[in-house]
Amino acid sequence: MQNTEPGLRERQRVETLRALRTAAVDLVCENGLSDTTVAEIADRAGVSRRTFFNYYACKEDAVLGAGPPTIPERALKEFVDAAPGPDRLDRAVSLVIAVAASIRQAGGPHSDHRELVRKHPALIERMQQHGTAAQELLTSVIAEQIGERAGPDAVDDARALIMLAGTVLRFAYQKDPDVLDNPDAPALTEAGAVFRRTIKELS
Repeated sequence: MQNTEPGLRERQRVETLRALRTAAVDLVCENGLSDTTVAEIADRAGVSRRTFFNYYACKEDAVLGAGPPTIPERALKEFVDAAPGPDRLDRAVSLVIAVAASIRQAGGPHSDHRELVRKHPALIERMQQHGTAAQELLTSVIAEQIGERAGPDAVDDARALIMLAGTVLRFAYQKDPDVLDNPDAPALTEAGAVFRRTIKELS
């Protein structure tokens, strides 16, 4: 049987990610975002500034536990191979959720996540930057994958579908910020239904 347990190096990497995030969240709760520095976060986590930047690009990312997006191969394959039809939007939403989840390197949201984001608009701006990067990555990879087997119209259709899926996810997130951790959340199903109904009315 194949061993699926993470190795020592991976466990240490995750522990450091989480230690830095905990330090960042604690300091921001104590002092505010603008008065918290990378040096203070690194010092509280017991690592150097150089080590900090090996894990996070900035203090906002440390608070969010966020990093560059990646595309899970399985979710990408399921989307690319999906037949045309209503279910393809669901595949697109699942793909966008998988990529969004990859941004959260330190695991699920911290217990203070909502309050911190509400208090510090810079965190929302940083989340939006990651979202833009994720969409650009997705459209680029999808163009490469689908372009090999279909024409430019199919690529444009896939890009439009990914953009629509991102909008569906943002719509659902406004009602339930936990949708990223629960792809079966009613808010996500309802959001998909709203957009399908709206598009049908426009056609």
